[in-house]
Amino acid sequence: FEHGLKYQAISREELDEVRDELEQTRLARRDNDALGAPADRIAEHYRVPFEEVIDLVRQRRVFIRGGFAYVPEGDLVSIVSSQVRAQWSKQLATIARSWPGLRAEEAERLSGFLEGLSTQYVGEDYSKPRSSAKVSLADLPEVARRSFPPCMQNMYNKLSETHHLKHSARQQFGLFLKGIGLTCEESMAYWRSEFTKTMAPDKFQKEYGYGVRYNYGLEGKRQDWSPMACGKIITSPGSNAAAGEHHGCPFRNCDEGQLRAQMQQMQVASTDISFIVEKVKGHHYQVACGKYFEARHKGSTLIETELGGIEHPNQFFEESLKFYAPKEDAAAAVSRSQESPAEVA
Repeated sequence: FEHGLKYQAISREELDEVRDELEQTRLARRDNDALGAPADRIAEHYRVPFEEVIDLVRQRRVFIRGGFAYVPEGDLVSIVSSQVRAQWSKQLATIARSWPGLRAEEAERLSGFLEGLSTQYVGEDYSKPRSSAKVSLADLPEVARRSFPPCMQNMYNKLSETHHLKHSARQQFGLFLKGIGLTCEESMAYWRSEFTKTMAPDKFQKEYGYGVRYNYGLEGKRQDWSPMACGKIITSPGSNAAAGEHHGCPFRNCDEGQLRAQMQQMQVASTDISFIVEKVKGHHYQVACGKYFEARHKGSTLIETELGGIEHPNQFFEESLKFYAPKEDAAAAVSRSQESPAEVA
């Protein structure tokens, strides 16, 4: 209430009234933490004007009735983050209007902070995978083909082709693999299997094993490093494929010809390619990536406005898994139904 977030949990009577709809919403979004497992205990829900949680509405994560979204307690972060963005926007607009009148020393003090805001990531933490998004080493070839964002798919392909990646790519790709659920042991096995195709195992262990363990907080500062967000990847020094560098954001680093060729190779429609190229020319790389996601996941609505887009490579990955999960469940059900029943003795 102190900060204007006047949201209260719905009453027990209202909760009982919409219990079935909330359960159906939970099942549709495959999220087991919205409702507690016991039938008599349902997590608290908050009735919020739907326009304040557009991201949850777009993802079909909430039940809507009478212009209000019923938000489970675990998704309150969406409300808070929306309010924070709104407050920042207002404050930045106020600063912009008063900037000409600031003293020189005050303007200099604030300029560094404001210039860095565009690269700050304040979204979800992907340092550890959600249980539904966790994959193992055995899953890697299939999910890489289907659900990796272009930046990670590029490094995965180059590592498979050349059996080597330079430091920046190893760091970017290694933290991504950590975020999708590979354990340190699995990551070590993966990197070793690729690098030792061109070098001795002892050389790999001596020169590259430390870096794998470092990403997991087992060496150096022993910090639990998080996967890099798009803002950091985009603003990092660009890669140079001719020099064997393959890190960074392909939408930023590729020229138009390379980008069109890659999109065509991925069977992206010509109209979508034109949209992507247009956004890239305007330096809207994350919107371009969001459009690529939609082109590769027909029927998804990840970006409904030009303000949308991909904020994190692990976001792309998790949204892709969510997209394919119902299809995999349906295929498994069909497979089970087609199995021959056991003969009755």
